[in-house]
Amino acid sequence: MNKMLKYIAGTSLSLLAVSLTHAQQKEPYRLGTPAGLLQDIRSQAQRPHARLVSATELKIGAGAVLTGKVNSRHTDGKNMESVIGEIENTPGSSFYLQVKDGEVTGNIILRGSKKGYKYYTDKTGTAYVKEVPLDELLCIDYNKAPDEGTGGRTAPANTSVLSALALPELQSLPGANGVVLLDFDGQYVSGTLWNNGNPINAAASTLSDAEKQEVWELVSEDFRPFKLNVTNSEAVYNTYPANRRMRCIFTPTNTAAPGAGGVAYVGSFNWGNETPCWVFNGGVKGAGDAASHEVGHTFGLSHDGRTTPAEGYYAGHGNWAPIMGVGYYVPVVQWSKGEYTSANQLEDDLAKIASSTYGVGYRNDDAGGSTGAAAALNVISGGTVNTNGVIERTGDVDFYSFTTSGGPVSLNFATPTRQPNLDILATLYNSSGGVVASSNPTGLSASISATLGAGTYYVSVTGTGYLNPANTGYSNYGSLGSYAITGSISATTAATVYKDCNYGGYAVGLSAGSYTLSQLQARGVVNDDISSLKVASGYEAILYKDDNFGGDAYLFRGDFSCLVDLSLNGAPLNLNDWTSSIVIQPSTAKAAARTTGSLQYIEKISSAAAAESKLGTTLNVLPNPFVNDVVVRTTATTKEGYLYVSVFALDGKTVLPAKRIVNGEKIDLSGVAKGVYLIRIFNGKDTEIRKIIKQ
Repeated sequence: MNKMLKYIAGTSLSLLAVSLTHAQQKEPYRLGTPAGLLQDIRSQAQRPHARLVSATELKIGAGAVLTGKVNSRHTDGKNMESVIGEIENTPGSSFYLQVKDGEVTGNIILRGSKKGYKYYTDKTGTAYVKEVPLDELLCIDYNKAPDEGTGGRTAPANTSVLSALALPELQSLPGANGVVLLDFDGQYVSGTLWNNGNPINAAASTLSDAEKQEVWELVSEDFRPFKLNVTNSEAVYNTYPANRRMRCIFTPTNTAAPGAGGVAYVGSFNWGNETPCWVFNGGVKGAGDAASHEVGHTFGLSHDGRTTPAEGYYAGHGNWAPIMGVGYYVPVVQWSKGEYTSANQLEDDLAKIASSTYGVGYRNDDAGGSTGAAAALNVISGGTVNTNGVIERTGDVDFYSFTTSGGPVSLNFATPTRQPNLDILATLYNSSGGVVASSNPTGLSASISATLGAGTYYVSVTGTGYLNPANTGYSNYGSLGSYAITGSISATTAATVYKDCNYGGYAVGLSAGSYTLSQLQARGVVNDDISSLKVASGYEAILYKDDNFGGDAYLFRGDFSCLVDLSLNGAPLNLNDWTSSIVIQPSTAKAAARTTGSLQYIEKISSAAAAESKLGTTLNVLPNPFVNDVVVRTTATTKEGYLYVSVFALDGKTVLPAKRIVNGEKIDLSGVAKGVYLIRIFNGKDTEIRKIIKQ
């Protein structure tokens, strides 16, 4: 068989002179089988006079050969061999060839002639080499950024506080599927594709701690739509597998690409061989934009340029530019799919990053996309609004509900970072879904003010475009990222909890909604500290022993002056200093079909995990979590053989009105949004409430 890579043994470090013949053809050149190539590399490396520093013969076409010098060889002795080096007598050149588990990968880089060759294996298991445009393999000619102050997403960082503090550990999404390490501390890089396999001892970044913090904000916001953790922690980086992580090194040591603003190998995020990407720019704008650009390359993204005039990097128009172009000079820099005039690149940046190729994917949606699936707006004591979310996908709409006793409502919407990408459109709806008001955004933020009657309302948040994406603005395609809703509403206080008996000590009013321990603490309620309770007419409160609505639970209607001296079914009950989470919801008394003949009502609700139930020996709600439907089944006696079932969101909103079912009947919840719900089951005598999870 033809030799595909040949070690030429020598007695000194000098290399045999072999002429370079560059193939002019564009068709792939067949090399043979991966197994044959693996054996050829291995057998020639083991010859008596072979050494690591040797010459190689790289076929790139019929009769076309490049001679290279091997600087680094990696082997596992079983199914993997790789060699890294440079082409003889060709400045700015390098090569990389790997055979692993029957797959051939690699490339040849010729910067001087701007040519590249790609090694790959097709679906039949045959190895090929093909000439490709150089920027399909490597980020080339990405210029350094101008001095800070000539343009930027925002004003320079406020360093008055940060400059006095050491940079803390930063994580944009702990536990995400993949990670990007922003490495500011200097790094010794050896045995990678950079510098032809020779070591690079990169110096630490010259950025201040304040600038590092803001660079992290910028890169985090660019990758906010994805399950990707952007961090500055080496320890966090090391917890991820090698093919789900990328190191981005910030350094003035530009050995990897002299004169460039940064550099990366295209598609290298999942290579698993610790090949990093690089940023050489200084300043927040230059370093941050370059980092997102280079990390974008590692996810397989190509450059965004134009065909007319012919240019490799588009600097944008108006106040917008694409991340994979050059965004140094404008404030809004977003992912793109080539919607501007004369775009030379129409690839879908978002889909490519989120593809199964890299194992990262999009973030989960954090709020429903309709009034029926709306999450509860976080309204704290005094009607202050404080809710955060993320627009993860183009066209994503997040809905929130709130109840007001009537009066003025003022809501502000903005990205809680100095480096926003999301241009926000907000809309206010009434209980019937009719539009009450829409925001008139100035810049990327938005606001709504209105005077409302008493009732339930909804507010939606989504990304929007600006002017014409062809030449003056942008569409909603890349208008993605984080947002915060702040402001105030005239909220109905559905329940009030007190520190002491007889309604003494602090008093915290709660509107309808679900409150974990952290959410209660944010409102001033201390864990295990509630001693009395008032529940407004038409509402009920469920007090849980544990955080996140776990453990035993009791349902209350009415006012209770002291939780020490309670009585349930004739037995004394003490729930003083007991509560860790609470659900406040509209009363379900009709669904329960049970009254006590007084203004006070208390009922025990078993733990969601408990096997025993007041409905009898066993109650099963399966499957849980579920996808489309659940089955409710009990061995307890049921009145006339029926159960009465209703489903509520954690904010108290009815998802499924009370419905009579046969014991063991399937309940269709396919139209319900993903999330956590409460299902209430009544058998004619006793009531049980369980948590269920829609996947």
